[in-house]
Amino acid sequence: MSIIRAISLVALVIAANQALADITGRVVAVTDGDTIKVLDANNNQHKIRLTGIDAPEKNQAFGNASRKNLNSLLAGKQVRVESDKTDRYGRVLGKVWVQPSDCPSCGKTLDANYAQVFSGMAWWYRYYAKDQSAEDRGRYESAEDEARKRKRGLWVDANPVAPWDFRRGGRDTKVSDSDLPAGCGSKRYCKEMNSCEEAKFYLTQCGRSSLDGNNDGIPCNSLCK
Repeated sequence: MSIIRAISLVALVIAANQALADITGRVVAVTDGDTIKVLDANNNQHKIRLTGIDAPEKNQAFGNASRKNLNSLLAGKQVRVESDKTDRYGRVLGKVWVQPSDCPSCGKTLDANYAQVFSGMAWWYRYYAKDQSAEDRGRYESAEDEARKRKRGLWVDANPVAPWDFRRGGRDTKVSDSDLPAGCGSKRYCKEMNSCEEAKFYLTQCGRSSLDGNNDGIPCNSLCK
């Protein structure tokens, strides 16, 4: 093996280890309700996309409120980011831990991602649920259900538009019940579907575009793998 090739392999190993390492540092910017910038001890700035959640866009209802809520949780504070990957935009994907503002003796015990969902300032990102632990999937889903039940934040709207629908300029098709094909009911979420066939029917025949979170034409990837 040549020296150059050996050095390249070592560099790849180091890079992989660095990518898997947690990031600690100070939050220097809160871009929106699910994106922040963290400056580490070496003055390296990292753009962090909070995993497991999807916040309203800036020009969407509650977009500014979501950013302000995350700002109140994280701005200027020291955080620890649990991460093992980046996305196609070069952002670090991670769970952000911070000290609760009402507990000065606590460590970084507040999951900011979860807090955004619980307060009704973000949706649980069901499409990427497979990337979460089983425990987090349960916690985040329960947090969204509780926020919806209590009408917190964006859930004060009787029919809020999911960010993934808003980004592609659409929402579920609105037609009267009499115009819907036989079999279309009130189901809207993947967790309500009993099979891939049912999910496809609701997407294509009942206009439930919210079932296709990444707009690839395939609903509920957890069912339609």
